[in-house]
Amino acid sequence: MQEGIDADKSLNVVVAGAGTMGHGLALLMARAGHQIMLFDVKEEILGEATALIHSHLAMLAESEQILEESVPAIMDRIQPGTRIEVLSGADLVIESISEDREAKRGFYAKAEALCGPHAIVASNTSYLNVFELAPETLQQRLCIAHFFAPPYLIPLVEIVRGPATLPEVIDRMRCILLTAGQKPVIIEKFIPGFIVNRLQRALGREIFHLIDQGFAKPEEIDRAVLGSLGIRLPVLGVVRRYDFAGLDFSLKVFSNPSIGLVNEDRAPDVLKDLVSKGNLGVKSGRGFYDYKGKRPVEIYEKRDRLLMRMREMLREIETELWDPE
Repeated sequence: MQEGIDADKSLNVVVAGAGTMGHGLALLMARAGHQIMLFDVKEEILGEATALIHSHLAMLAESEQILEESVPAIMDRIQPGTRIEVLSGADLVIESISEDREAKRGFYAKAEALCGPHAIVASNTSYLNVFELAPETLQQRLCIAHFFAPPYLIPLVEIVRGPATLPEVIDRMRCILLTAGQKPVIIEKFIPGFIVNRLQRALGREIFHLIDQGFAKPEEIDRAVLGSLGIRLPVLGVVRRYDFAGLDFSLKVFSNPSIGLVNEDRAPDVLKDLVSKGNLGVKSGRGFYDYKGKRPVEIYEKRDRLLMRMREMLREIETELWDPE
């Protein structure tokens, strides 16, 4: 890399892909003061993304998360467009196109040809090994930056180092995210699913085993989790809780063969049944739960308001816990 990137200054950021995650990433980075080119090949997706960003900003302003008078300036920093050539002016590219190997391979070939030598390219993939798909000449400035929906409210970003990623690229990406108010964690080498999705995958095996085998109904499982793990995890995390349980007791539990956990990945029967009926969750109005004809945007807004309240509680917890004396 011939030039550095000052994470404290406004950057030219290209967000490639304006769908479910892309529009939220554009909002996040524009709110942090960066100039955003929101790129997508479809004009209609860009139109929907712009409307969603405006709606999210209105909700944030109403909830006093941002100043209402700041909304026009944030919107002005986001320029939608369909020309891939915008990559040539980028300091940072956040790739959030479809999780398709060949689509990503083609995008990285264009990024390698168009991006300047100082530009960082970060993929928002949730499981693909993009380091196998990019040209060798892009490898030193390529990393994964896996955000969580909605990225303007969920602070975690998993930064994954590739085999050839330069240390300064990881450092700069971390600083950019910190100044945007995110909480990056570094994963030293690629593993599919990274940290959180691997944990969720393991949890999902047991959830659907309990449902498919008739041990418990979905709403009972949710009640059990919200009334226990939902309270403890924000305070203890998933590793520190073993310290509180006692490591000797934890070792005894892991040595007990009576809890036979599911040890295979398969498509759960209950999911196959719901999907076959067109019950896809919030986007179709019914999944495990019936959303009573409410529009997805209404449901997402309610979710976002609750997430904001939870985020404020977590900030309070973080200021009080585990600081060394």
